[in-house]
Amino acid sequence: MTVVPGSGDWWQGMFAARAQGAAAVIVADPVVLPQETLEACPWPGDLPVIIERPRLRPDVVADAVRARRDSPPRIITVECAAPAAGLDAVVRDGLGWARSLAGGSLTLGSGAAAARGRIALLDAVVPSGASVPTTLAAVTAAGPHAGGLLQLWALGEVRTEVTVDQPAGLTRLETSAEDGTLRVPERYESPARLALRRALEACSSGRSVPDLDELLEDMALTWTLLAI
Repeated sequence: MTVVPGSGDWWQGMFAARAQGAAAVIVADPVVLPQETLEACPWPGDLPVIIERPRLRPDVVADAVRARRDSPPRIITVECAAPAAGLDAVVRDGLGWARSLAGGSLTLGSGAAAARGRIALLDAVVPSGASVPTTLAAVTAAGPHAGGLLQLWALGEVRTEVTVDQPAGLTRLETSAEDGTLRVPERYESPARLALRRALEACSSGRSVPDLDELLEDMALTWTLLAI
């Protein structure tokens, strides 16, 4: 099993690990690579790849989806803020949250460059076939801290509110329904340990892992948005 740092050209690190016979690869908090890089390097899919995304933890996502009790959102709103060098990765993970709660792929309807970021209107198609309007606002924030702030609201008969504040080390998930509000307890397992545990499970079970496909889907939409 090999851990590939997510900085720099982590894509080549994955290929190197595969060539060296790794049983699985963990990519730690990957940056958004140039579009032409990934289009030129198709991944063969014969090796489990676990993506550590601290802003989009799969266990917290599962908690959020489960708490909605199959109630689809009517509208989703995503807000992102980060230093300029990391804003694209925060946007990517915000889109990943919207995709996960909608339960379907996102498509960009329209977008515009703002004074310090981007705004966009998107559509998410839920399993029933209905379209869920989704808005995204991303701004460049000043400050010395790495990471960023991500907030999401999925509104409908059930309300989901997600806050991920990396500089503060905070991840908060609240779900409100007619029977009250549930705040999911904080998870103390680090994202790195979670990724390692998931990699071991993938190796032992032989089941496919969707992490890389989902990352590339979110990244492709991020490229489209930031190119506006």
